[in-house]
Amino acid sequence: MKETLLEVKQFKFSFDTYAGEVQAVRNISFHVKEGETLAIVGESGSGKSVAVQNVMKLIPSPPGRIIQGQIIYQGEDITHYTDRQMEQLRGKELSMIFQDPMTSLNPTMKIGDQIIEGIRNHEPIPRADAVKKAIKLLTEVGIPDPKDSLSRYPHTFSGGMRQRVMIAIALACNPKILIADEPTTALDVTTQTQILELMNDLKEKHGTSIVMITHDLGVVAKMADRIAVMYAGKIVETGTVEEIFYQPKHPYTWGLLQSIPKVSSKRMGKLETIPGTPPDLIAPPKGCGFASRCKFCMNICKEVEPESVSISASQSAKCWLLDERAPRVEREHEEVKKYS
Repeated sequence: MKETLLEVKQFKFSFDTYAGEVQAVRNISFHVKEGETLAIVGESGSGKSVAVQNVMKLIPSPPGRIIQGQIIYQGEDITHYTDRQMEQLRGKELSMIFQDPMTSLNPTMKIGDQIIEGIRNHEPIPRADAVKKAIKLLTEVGIPDPKDSLSRYPHTFSGGMRQRVMIAIALACNPKILIADEPTTALDVTTQTQILELMNDLKEKHGTSIVMITHDLGVVAKMADRIAVMYAGKIVETGTVEEIFYQPKHPYTWGLLQSIPKVSSKRMGKLETIPGTPPDLIAPPKGCGFASRCKFCMNICKEVEPESVSISASQSAKCWLLDERAPRVEREHEEVKKYS
């Protein structure tokens, strides 16, 4: 059985603003096992990036603050680790690929120096050995002329090549968990495919676990083993890729799947959308966060938050439609299944 590397338990995180407390993450739990890819999906503002950035302790306090919960890495609670303690984990145990490499890479430093700096921060080796390792990393991620590329600045690379450099930096010290925050959003389709294939190849080669943050379900289908669907700061459904794509249980998941353009579909016209807007997390609803946008909303949905219901050993969802007293909505479920 694979070891659980990372576990987030009943985690709440808020931002203190002039307008009030923004409850960005509201009591979420998830785990990541050795060698697997977990995709956290949801629309912008759902809290997915805030959730994983807390694992790396990248959000300053203030304005952010942990309200409750635990972040456990390899059996050790790192929830309140200091910056000095986190420096021992970042890069070596936990690493991150950010959304925009142009703003993540230092424009004033050659990429070789940026890779070598990360290596020598965690490994006490001579610079010459670090240079050799940097060349090997650039070769692995598909950078042409890796030796000469060490002396180039970020602006001289294309977007896809910069993202490959970011992956090289993230993998420099063989981390056990790689967090990828929308790593292909700014890339064209061809480059996106190449980057995803590269990440899968490196995962297989190094046995690295991946946490993928995205709103693109096409990316999820290619990369993930399990999926956690986030909405309004909460995880509303979890399951394997097959369960989420072919047996979704939450109306929000249905909406996400229906909004994907299908090449094989004979339906014409506009893409389907989820009507309405997400709730204000300064004053979140007391019931289900999706109630105001859900066409199956019942009175109880607006008043009482649903509990998590286990559908299988790997799938669960938070929805009152799963209660035995709720009306059946199999037709909507079958429609999603047909076109997903």
